[in-house]
Amino acid sequence: MAITRRRALGAGASILMTGLGQSAFAQDYPTKPIRIIVANPPGSGLDADTRFWAAGLTGILGQSVIVDNRPGGATTIGTSLAAKAAPDGYTLLMGIPSSLCYMSELYTHLPYKPTDFDAISQLTTLRSVAVAHPSLPASNVTELIALAKAKPGSINAGTVGIGTFQHLLGEWFGALTGTTYKFVPYNTTSPYTALLGGETQVMFDALAASMSNIRAGKLKALAVTGTSRHPLLPNVPTFQELGIADYDASTWFGLLAPVGTPKPVLEKLASACATMARKPEVAERYRDYGGEPVGSTPAEFTAYIQSERSKWIPVVKRSGIKLELTS
Repeated sequence: MAITRRRALGAGASILMTGLGQSAFAQDYPTKPIRIIVANPPGSGLDADTRFWAAGLTGILGQSVIVDNRPGGATTIGTSLAAKAAPDGYTLLMGIPSSLCYMSELYTHLPYKPTDFDAISQLTTLRSVAVAHPSLPASNVTELIALAKAKPGSINAGTVGIGTFQHLLGEWFGALTGTTYKFVPYNTTSPYTALLGGETQVMFDALAASMSNIRAGKLKALAVTGTSRHPLLPNVPTFQELGIADYDASTWFGLLAPVGTPKPVLEKLASACATMARKPEVAERYRDYGGEPVGSTPAEFTAYIQSERSKWIPVVKRSGIKLELTS
C-alpha cells in the first residue's frame, strides 16, 4: 500500500510540475519567430490572407510571424510537414476545409491524419455562391435547377480539379436538388477564365473568388449561402430563401498546431487571434468580399471542425470519388 501511495504521489507531482512548466513556458512564449505553413503557392488567396493575419499577429505577440509556402501534392506536402513539426508553438498550419474535413475520405493514402493537429482558432468564415456566365438563361438557382433537369449533364461547371472544393460544392448542390452537371477540371489554368469566356456556364465557389467579377457585371450570382442576404448583393437570394436549406456550404480557414502543443500556448495564440478579429479594419476587409472574422477558442474550433466533417464526408461518399496522390 505504501508503494502504491508513493507512486500515486509521485504521479500527481509529475502532473503538477508538467502543468506548471507549460504555464511558465506560455508566459514567456513566444521568444522567437513563429512560422505559419501555407500549403498553397505564393500569390494565392490563402497566402494573401495568411500574410494579412501574420502581420497583425506580429504586432500583438511581439515576435515576427512569418509565412512559409509549401505547395504541392494537393496541399498534402505542407500539411504533412506541419503535422510532423515539433509541438512547441513555433510551427503552425493555416488549415482549410479540404485538409481537415474531407481529404481523409477522398484519398486512399494520406500522409497525415486530421487528428495530427490541435485546433487554435478559426479565423474567418466565407460564404459560397453559385455564379454563372451572363448568357445562361437563369437569374437564380431555381431557374438553374429547371434548366439542369430539362437537359441533365448539359451544363458545364468549372472546377480547379477533381475532388476540389469547387467540385464537391457542385456535387453537394446536385445531390440536394436532383440535378447533374458536367464538371470540367482546370488543373493548370483558372476556371474563371473559362467561365468569363463562356466555355463553362456555372461555377460553385467561395464568394470572395468571384465578388469582383459580380460587381463588374461580368458574372451573375444566382444565390449565396447564409441565413440573410449579403449586404453588398441585396438583390441576390440565399439558397435558404429558395428552399435549399441544407446547402450550408461555406469555406473558412484557421490556425492549427501539431498535436501535443501545450494548452496554454494554444490559448495564448487563440487570444491573440480573437484580439485581431475584433479590430474594425479586419471586419471591413472580409465584409467587402463575403466573409467575416471569427477568432474562436481552441474548444470552439475543435467542435466546428467536427461539425464540418459531418457535412463534408457524406458529400465525398455520395460522389464515389477516390483519388491517389502522385509524386
